[in-house]
Parts: sequence; C-alpha cells; structure tokens
Amino acid sequence: GGSASSGAAGAGARELDADLGGGADAAIASSSSSSSASLDALDADALADAMRPVAAVADLKGEVIAIAADSWITTAGLMYVIEYFHLAHGMEWYAAIAAATCVMRVCAFPLTIMQQKSAGKMHLAKPEMTALQESINEARRAGEHERAARLGNEVFAIWSKHDVHPAKMLAPLLFQAPVFISFYFAISRMAEGLPSMRDGGFAWFQDLSIADPTFALPIISSLTFLAAVEFAPQNPAVKSSQREMTKWGLRALGVAMVPLTASFPSGVFVYWITSNVFSFAQTVLLRVPFAKRAMGIPEDPPPSKVSMSVTSAGTKIEKMFGVKPEMHKGNPKLKLRKKRTNDEDTLE
Repeated sequence: GGSASSGAAGAGARELDADLGGGADAAIASSSSSSSASLDALDADALADAMRPVAAVADLKGEVIAIAADSWITTAGLMYVIEYFHLAHGMEWYAAIAAATCVMRVCAFPLTIMQQKSAGKMHLAKPEMTALQESINEARRAGEHERAARLGNEVFAIWSKHDVHPAKMLAPLLFQAPVFISFYFAISRMAEGLPSMRDGGFAWFQDLSIADPTFALPIISSLTFLAAVEFAPQNPAVKSSQREMTKWGLRALGVAMVPLTASFPSGVFVYWITSNVFSFAQTVLLRVPFAKRAMGIPEDPPPSKVSMSVTSAGTKIEKMFGVKPEMHKGNPKLKLRKKRTNDEDTLE
C-alpha cells in the first residue's frame, strides 16, 4: 500500500512539473515572439525613416530629370546634387545651391593645397633655375647649341629634386573651370525650367529665376570677389610686376562684373557669392603660418645675399650713370685724345 501511494505521489509530482515546465516554456516562447515582433516593428520603422528621403527623391526627381536629360553630364550631375539637398534635407533652393557649392569647393580644396605646395617648391627651386637659364643663354650666345640642349634637359632634374612640376599648379583650374561653367548652366536652366525656383529664394530675392531688380546681388558678388582677390596668397615664383599686373586685371574684372552680369538670374549669384566667400575664407586660412605648416606648404625663403648685392650694385650704377645711361658710338677716350692733339696743333 505504501509503495502504491508513493508511486502515485511521484507520478503526480512529475505531472505537476510537466505542467509547470510546459507553462514556463509557453511563457518564454510568448515573450520571445513578442520581443521579436517589437524588434521587427522597430527595425521596420527605422528602415522606413531612413528610406523616406530616398523615396521622396525617387518620387520628386522628375522635376529636374525633365530638363537634365538634354544637358551636359556635368551640368546634369550638378542639377541632381542641388536637388538632393532640396528634397532629401528639405532646404529651400537658395540653401540647396549654397550647400552644393560648399561641397564642391571642399572637394577641390586638396587641389588648392597641392597648388600652394607646388608654388612654394617652385620658389625654392628658382635660384637653381635662374642659374641654369643663364648658362643656357651663354651657351646659345657662344653658338654651343648641343651644350644648351644638354643644359635644358637639366630642368627636369631640378624639378625632380624639389618634387615639383608646373602642371600641378594648373590642377585646381582644370577642376574648377568646368565646375564653374557647369554650375552657371545648371542654375540657369533650373531657373528657367523649374516653377518652384520662383519662390525658392530668401529675403529680397524670393524669385531665383529672375534678375535682382535692386542690383544688390551683383554688387555683393563683385565685393566678395574683390575681397578674395586682395587677400589671395601671392605666388612667390612669379615676378612682383606680373603679380601686380594680374591683380589689377582681376580688380577691373570685379568692377566690370556688375553691369555685365546684372541680368543673370538671382540663383546664379547665390552660387557666386557662396563661392567667393569660401575663397575668401580659404585665402585667409592659407595666410596663417600654423595652417601652412600643417598642410605642408613651404614657407617663403628670406631674400638671399646674392640678390641683395646685385640690387645694391645696380643702385650704385644708377647713381653714377643714371637710370638710362647714354651709349657712345665710339670710344670716348680716343675722341678725347684726338681733341687734345688738335688743340696742341692749334697752339703750335
């Protein structure tokens, strides 16, 4: 009897454990399934939030694609870049143009640093280049053309020694010139073909598709251009007279830009002003010695003693003979000797 009752008790305990275990497993399964469902819901919401800008661009990109189809590839690409900031980030058209401009200028900044490095290295190599050029000229005057050609090949050795090449100084121009032209055509075509550009401006220039009737944008564009010109870092490898001539030419261009561009759409001036302000900030940065050292731009070397001695010698010659000394057709000593002989004959 005792064994039967103990067996029954054991069976009941096992059934109770089975019921409790089954309930726990069911609770765990239910909890994991609900957690998984909530995580799936969160993932779906996050994915939806992340894809919302992409979906917006996909739905609304037809506004630009209609006018970008028959444009240059660079012009069409800039249209899509500007529209990306407008649609994906909810910017007004003027802000989207400014943002796209800053992105392009930041991408071109490494090329500007490379240009400044090349200019500094060219200045360091200038004494050797000057001496080599004098040797080449002497060989040519002496009729030693083979020696002159051999010396001419040493130019490449000097460039290799200083790790410099004139082509590197043209890199920013080769990048910025097509971008500058493409930006103009992109914004002009968008101003003409997108109705939303008519109220995408700011302050007094709400309509980006027409010219600024107040002429404020052309004037601001010219002033910011002139500021960038005045603060632009000087290329030490270029003669001071050439630098000054170039600067005066750019000054004249900045003044002439006002009447020449006054009829352009306001959206174009948003690009120009943003680019000019970026150039001004860039030139100010490149004047800071710490920033130049951090970027690896060589410092301008001090004037050499040779150049100072040549200058002082030239000054002494000018004091003795004038700035433009007169050249005698014959030997002045022979003329003086003949004059003395004639005077003696007259006395006799």
